[in-house]
Amino acid sequence: MPSTIYLRPFTWDDLPRWTVLYNAAFGLAATEMEFDDPEMRPHLSIPGLAPERDCFIAQESDVDAGLAILWPELPIRRAVLQMGVSGAHSPQAVEQALLDAAIERASGLPVDLLHTQLPSKDNAGCRTLYDAGFLPVRQYATLRWSGDALPKEDLPHDFALRPFRPGLDSQRLTDIQNAAFANSWGFSPNTVEQIEARVASKSTTPEGILFVTRGDDVAAYNWTVRPAGPGGKLGRIAMTGVHPNYRGMGLSRPTVLAGMRWLASQGVEVIELEMDSSNLSAAKVYQSLGFEKVSDTVWYELRLSD
Repeated sequence: MPSTIYLRPFTWDDLPRWTVLYNAAFGLAATEMEFDDPEMRPHLSIPGLAPERDCFIAQESDVDAGLAILWPELPIRRAVLQMGVSGAHSPQAVEQALLDAAIERASGLPVDLLHTQLPSKDNAGCRTLYDAGFLPVRQYATLRWSGDALPKEDLPHDFALRPFRPGLDSQRLTDIQNAAFANSWGFSPNTVEQIEARVASKSTTPEGILFVTRGDDVAAYNWTVRPAGPGGKLGRIAMTGVHPNYRGMGLSRPTVLAGMRWLASQGVEVIELEMDSSNLSAAKVYQSLGFEKVSDTVWYELRLSD
């Protein structure tokens, strides 16, 4: 007898079961990336997301089987779908139901594009997206570094390194991030409120957000995180970039290295980052520091206005 698939919107009363389902669906359970309830609540409270409107739970025969989050990025007229399935007897049917709900929801937003990201080897997921009209538009790579030694490399003359200062630097961090990634594919400008919400997460330590400065200017930055919080052995370079006014001055490599050295000083043994595979200059910097590619993902796009 076919199973019955039922979709409903998230409510805050669902938070404990949502967290369990999220960890299972995205392979985070029993890893340093695993969420707990106190961390999931602020994750779903990032300004711009309305969880009770933009999050869905799929149940198969009354058992939680999948979830979806639709992240609106209205400044660039797109929405990003994050979708996962766990424990379903009919995973493709659950995925299809979530996808249909997300497309319907996105079609009601002032956006032109719906994007979602899949592992490059997820052939079944790829077919589901193709059948819905999605096409591949970008490839990303996850890189990993592990080791016990990092080179020492000083910043160019007249540049200095300092940490983010809570309560003082939120606007500066917002400005450097928006400037460094302006016109980058898929980047939606952040608000100060969004930046402050992410800085307040368990994975972020203010000392792990590093500014490269010249005088009063923030020329570059490296935002490091530890998903498990203090004591975690896994670190990530979440965002790093150079202000357009300071490109070509040799800041990229020492800025990345500064974040790596800070993570290593905190006991981190493995550092990961994600990059656009078409960014060859960034790839060259990361490879020179010992990063190696461990996986690929593909971004798919559905044009809602067609």
